[in-house]
Amino acid sequence: MRRRPAIVAQSAAARDWRAVVLSAVVIAAIGFNFALCFANTNMFRTSAGLVIAAELVLIATTLLLMVGRGFDLFVILAVYVAYTLFLGALQGSFDPKPARDLMIPVIFYFAARELGSREDGDRLVWISISIVLVVGLFEYAFLKQYVKIFDILGYYVSRGTVQAAAAELSEDRLFASGMRYEGRTLLPFLGEHRVSSVFLEPVSVGNFGAICFAWITLRNWGQPLRMIVRLLPVIAIFVLADARFGLAVSLLSILVYAVAAHTGRAVVVAAPFALIVTLAWIGYSFPDVAWDNTLRGRILLSGQMLSALGFDDVFAFVRNDRFTSDSGYAYTMVKIGLAGFVGMWILFVIAPARDLASWRYRTFAAVYMTLLLVISNSIYSIKTAALLWYLVGALDAPSQPAHAPAPQRLARGRSRLRAA
Repeated sequence: MRRRPAIVAQSAAARDWRAVVLSAVVIAAIGFNFALCFANTNMFRTSAGLVIAAELVLIATTLLLMVGRGFDLFVILAVYVAYTLFLGALQGSFDPKPARDLMIPVIFYFAARELGSREDGDRLVWISISIVLVVGLFEYAFLKQYVKIFDILGYYVSRGTVQAAAAELSEDRLFASGMRYEGRTLLPFLGEHRVSSVFLEPVSVGNFGAICFAWITLRNWGQPLRMIVRLLPVIAIFVLADARFGLAVSLLSILVYAVAAHTGRAVVVAAPFALIVTLAWIGYSFPDVAWDNTLRGRILLSGQMLSALGFDDVFAFVRNDRFTSDSGYAYTMVKIGLAGFVGMWILFVIAPARDLASWRYRTFAAVYMTLLLVISNSIYSIKTAALLWYLVGALDAPSQPAHAPAPQRLARGRSRLRAA
């Protein structure tokens, strides 16, 4: 009888160190490109191979934390890897990037469900917000000094994302979207500069802000004054980055939470595929219309890219090297294939939700991904995906006795989910 408390304490300690490592991996996923940019500017030349190696270390570390836990994780990964190898055989070459794209959500979701918690999610969000905001303010206030320490454009040249000839014409040394020369939307008097902080490009800043905005809103649901105060740092991040999409999706999350209890899984499953059909119809209807960098123009571009795909492209049966990053749906079709996307999306939607709060955030994540895929493939970037999938998984993690919700509230949440 005396040995039992010692065993329990040892088990808790083991869980604690794994949870700490997992949280550190998520923070590292947010900032490793920032660290490599510093190294490339001040220490040694980086490369695409080094970036890939860093991502693999983060993914492998998370996977190692799950050894001996989560049999479902390894079954899903085995099936998906087999599927990508099958596509590689059909295409005549194996591209590891699509395999990595969907490993990130699977691995981080299961790791957080096993090792994470809602309280750890709170800490992760606030630590990451603090880092992003502090670096972002320094970048905005001291841009000339900042780019001398962090030559963002030089880093992207080193990793092969930007051509060296194009970089020589740039004077600001920021990523291409780091300046909005047509004028910013949020507080125009702040100037053309869009802060990218540790993400090195503003698109990920907007995505990060939406993820954190939705989390803080969820965790303070029913306490509007407290919610507004806690959202102020995130709103500051949106303004600094002039992140129009991120702010719009964030505000939409409030509506999503209000109707989530009445939203059935069938609706969530169908949403992206209904949008794909709509975009393809737009592309077929306006094939030769020029697009611009407005929301309307990006929707048109995405539709044109989708409508140009053949049957073999949609199922990724043939190799397609055309640039599709500006349409996440087109990228998904040619790299992952419709069958693979359908399978992973359905698994995401039908996975059991612990309670109404979990289902709310998952519904937000579904809306966020469905809309973001219209204009970008950035949902697959580990910079923001690790945090998103950690938070989704942490909400499904079994509650600790000390933090368990009231039985009545939990029962109400479950009854609503059954009704949905």
